[in-house]
Amino acid sequence: MRKWMLLLAVITVFTAIVTGCGSQAASAPDKFVIAYLPQESDTQTQQTYKDFENKLSEAIGVPVESYKATSYNAAIEAMKNNKADLAMFGPFSYIVAVERAGVEPIVGVSIPALANAPASVIIVPKDSPIQTLEDLKGRTFGFVDPVSTTGHLFPKATLVKQLGVTPEELDTSFFKSVQFAGKHDNAVLGVVRGQYDAAAASAIIPDMLVQRGIIEKDSYRVLAASEAMAPITPFAIRSSVPQEMKDQVKSFLLGYEDPNYFKAVMGSDQAKFVDIADSDFDPIRETAELLNLSPEQLLEN
Repeated sequence: MRKWMLLLAVITVFTAIVTGCGSQAASAPDKFVIAYLPQESDTQTQQTYKDFENKLSEAIGVPVESYKATSYNAAIEAMKNNKADLAMFGPFSYIVAVERAGVEPIVGVSIPALANAPASVIIVPKDSPIQTLEDLKGRTFGFVDPVSTTGHLFPKATLVKQLGVTPEELDTSFFKSVQFAGKHDNAVLGVVRGQYDAAAASAIIPDMLVQRGIIEKDSYRVLAASEAMAPITPFAIRSSVPQEMKDQVKSFLLGYEDPNYFKAVMGSDQAKFVDIADSDFDPIRETAELLNLSPEQLLEN
């Protein structure tokens, strides 16, 4: 009788161990998905991304896949619904992603050379009669995306401060119409091609498009520039990714030093990955609230 009881106990323990191992294996990710935000990309850029993904895959031991999200909100929703594991956000879209999807900061991209440079520019066609921000009244204007830091938050703050209007007046009565282009590139191209009388975009984008031969250097003119912004662009990871994998991804990123990758992603081969904390973006939260663009309000849209 004792032998049978001992055998039953051994079988029970063995079954528990096997079941536990099976559960752990089932919960372990079999792939890692990166959501890229909307931006202009060419064949060389795509190959640079692919090289990055292959090296990340080697570091974390699972295949790395990627896709281009249609908008900032689409990337946020993908992370919320476990369809994406990692994404690079702007500071404002990052704080919205924290509210909506519970993402965590993992690293940032720093460009020391841009520490004192304007974050955003407002551009017009080179031969436009618009010479001042006041001349924009009654005109068509293009922002990038509601949750874009350099394509909405910072240029909007510039307009509010320099024009002496409220955010509500800017939204409802100052412009003839306001549109969101979806991508920084589209905002710039919208000006060059006559879709908008003026538009806002990240300060580095117009020159990047010139370097890629997409627009002519003399096809636009900078009407105004925003204040400088702390030159850190956050990468965020889905909170439910296992901690071991989070640590592996972070270690890989902090050690990644390919200048071609940073040139493709940030427009500067001097960029580098740095450690960050969520509190680094509290000034962005404060600016957004002043403009009535808090994450809570955007979540209602």
